[in-house]
Amino acid sequence: MAQNSRERGYGGSADRDADTSASVSWQVARASEEHGVDFEPSVLSLTLTLYRAVTAYERAGAAELAPHNLTTSHLNILTVLHRAEHPLTMGELGRAVSVRPANLTGVVDALVTRSFVERQINPGDRRSYLIANTTEGDAFLAGFLPAHWRYLEKLTSGLSNDERLQLAALLERLRESVDTAERSGLSSSDQLVG
Repeated sequence: MAQNSRERGYGGSADRDADTSASVSWQVARASEEHGVDFEPSVLSLTLTLYRAVTAYERAGAAELAPHNLTTSHLNILTVLHRAEHPLTMGELGRAVSVRPANLTGVVDALVTRSFVERQINPGDRRSYLIANTTEGDAFLAGFLPAHWRYLEKLTSGLSNDERLQLAALLERLRESVDTAERSGLSSSDQLVG
C-alpha cells in the first residue's frame, strides 16, 4: 500500500518545522536511489542547503528592512556606494553587487525616487551616468547600520568568527566556479546524452 506524504515524513506542519538537515538528507537519499552511481550526492546536498540558507537569510533581511520600505537589493547598493571612493557607473555598480546593469535600473530608480542616491553626468562619457549616495542616503545608513551589524551577528551566531571567514571563502570559490561555468556557456542541456 502506498504511503501518503505525511507517512513518508514530509508535508505536514510538524515536518516543516523539523530539522532542515533531515529533509535535505531525505531528498539526497531519494535522489541517490533514483539516479544511481552517476549521481553525486554532495552536489544536491550543497545546492539544497545553500538554497535554504539563502532563503532564510533573505527572509530575515526582508523583515529587518520592511519597516524602512527597502529591500536587501536597495541596502546592498546603498552600502556599496557608501564605501566607494567615488561615484560608480552602472556597470561598476552592477559588478560590485553581482547584478547585470539592466536589472539594476529599477532598483536604482527606486532609490533615486527616495532621494537616497543620485545620477550624475559622467564627465568621462557624457552618454552615461555615475551613481552616488546622497546626503539623505548616507544619513539613513548612519542611523541604520550599527543595529544592522548587531542583527547580522545574531543571524550568524551559530558560527565562530573563523567559521564565518571559512564559509565566506568557500562561498567566494563557489561563486567563481559558477561564473566560470556561465562564461563557458555550460548549461544543463549540454549534459544530456542523446
